[in-house]
Amino acid sequence: MKKSCVPLLLILWLFCSGSAWAGEFSELEAGLVRWLKVNRDAATGLPHSHVGDGRFVGWTFTYDAAVTALAWLAVGEAAEARRIVDFYRQNPQVRRLGGVIEAVSFSDGRPVGRDWSVRSGANLWLGLAAGHLYRRTGEAAYLQQARGIANAALLLQEKRRDDPNFGGIAMGPPGDPANPKDQHFNYDPTLPRYVESYATEINLDAYALFGLLAAETGAENYRKGRAEVLDWLKRQGFNAVEKRFNRGSADPTVATDVQSWGVSALGREVLDTFAPDAARAVLDYVEKNCQVRIPLDAKEWAEGVDFINHAFVAALGRKPLISPEWTFQLANAWQRLSDDYLARGEKEAACAFAEKRYRLLRQMAKLAVPVGNTLGFPYATLPDALLGHENLTPAAGNLSAVGVAYGLLALHGFDPLGEVPPAAKSVRPD
Repeated sequence: MKKSCVPLLLILWLFCSGSAWAGEFSELEAGLVRWLKVNRDAATGLPHSHVGDGRFVGWTFTYDAAVTALAWLAVGEAAEARRIVDFYRQNPQVRRLGGVIEAVSFSDGRPVGRDWSVRSGANLWLGLAAGHLYRRTGEAAYLQQARGIANAALLLQEKRRDDPNFGGIAMGPPGDPANPKDQHFNYDPTLPRYVESYATEINLDAYALFGLLAAETGAENYRKGRAEVLDWLKRQGFNAVEKRFNRGSADPTVATDVQSWGVSALGREVLDTFAPDAARAVLDYVEKNCQVRIPLDAKEWAEGVDFINHAFVAALGRKPLISPEWTFQLANAWQRLSDDYLARGEKEAACAFAEKRYRLLRQMAKLAVPVGNTLGFPYATLPDALLGHENLTPAAGNLSAVGVAYGLLALHGFDPLGEVPPAAKSVRPD
């Protein structure tokens, strides 16, 4: 091991354990926390997803709310996480088809549905938020909530062994038969239904939630469901030729978040059963094909990841951009890889991966936008730009709740998808 790595490794592990908050990132963390508290619904605590984009005034996307609840746990404010998770537990008007709808806003203090589709991904993340809240507080209501979400996902798992998607969790439940547009992509009846579609990211979410619940309850249905999801991920989710993850079944598109989530959720040991040293290969792919450097001004630049790979960016004819959210996800994935290598005694490699995480955090600090005494992040560094995944980035001037929330997760090294042993059921002071 190189001697020069020893002090860096010590510093980085102190940082990861939360012992360095008086240092470089303390002001960034404080500003991000203040931003979340300013930009939310006062009554419920739900975050405003895209602040500054007039098309989404007051909107909360369920995925953003779930990640924000997890961020509150990361910074030790369990009461704030409770407010968010309780909203979805206590308001049946935002539920349909056995799940929670995609987006809401408020009118006269009441929730109003903005996107009535029900998608597995957002629901599974809400289940992760409830599950981690249970681990933090020991309150049985949150375990019950997480189980309800997981049980709904199990109903969407393909059980026919002769089906190519055996073991996979569909992207959503069947729609209302009276509405031919319901539960189709973009509400277009000519496009596929969610129940017929299988995305890698959703199956990684399910793998993580089923694992959490199997550990907490010992229930066989979660253990079995998780094993079958893993089988789907090996057969359909993983691209064995390029040593990366596909976006979904029969969809080889590169989605950068899926690469990071794959390493976070599965880790080195499980991914070694996919291909030798697959975890490292996946993140190497991201570095070579999805990581970009963009100018901030005449002298300064920032480095992070795009939503897609370089070849797809060129095909779209747009400039490279950085997603703070997805870059923070990569930072967490580097931490997972670093931890896994350290556990096997490979300290030099672990040090190198920890340094990559730290470098990304420093790069993202350059993108923080001051607003009063708060700090936010744009959804992406280019407004109204093609993601490469069906949608556009929000309008110019927007700041993103999920980018801020994922920033807090990464700064604290809290990875909701990772292997976390059951926590002691003691309530942490708020």
